[in-house]
Amino acid sequence: MNKKIDIGKLEKRNPYIVPEDYFLALTPNIMDKVDTPEKRHIFSTFQLQTLAPTFAILLIVFSAVWYNNQNPNITDDDLVELLTFYDLEDELLLEFVELKQEEIIDDDLLNEFNYNELIYEL
Repeated sequence: MNKKIDIGKLEKRNPYIVPEDYFLALTPNIMDKVDTPEKRHIFSTFQLQTLAPTFAILLIVFSAVWYNNQNPNITDDDLVELLTFYDLEDELLLEFVELKQEEIIDDDLLNEFNYNELIYEL
């Protein structure tokens, strides 16, 4: 079953036939069939596909920042009036007023006392 094949005894014939000068003409034939690239423009298609969404996102971000930086100058009284207009519960209004009072008290305490001195004294 295990026969050794002597390669030297096999026929030396090539079953394939190649036309004369085939390989010399192969490269020019392939290059003729390949499309030559067009001249590059300042804005190629790839650049436009990436730049357009980028500018759109930047426009959205800048407009959102600009819109959020608008100062409507709403006072606390205006806010309370607005909340009562929408018929909110008294508990929510009371909570808002209490939070505002706590903020005012905290600000007053921060302005009145030097906490470094108090900590030093303790």
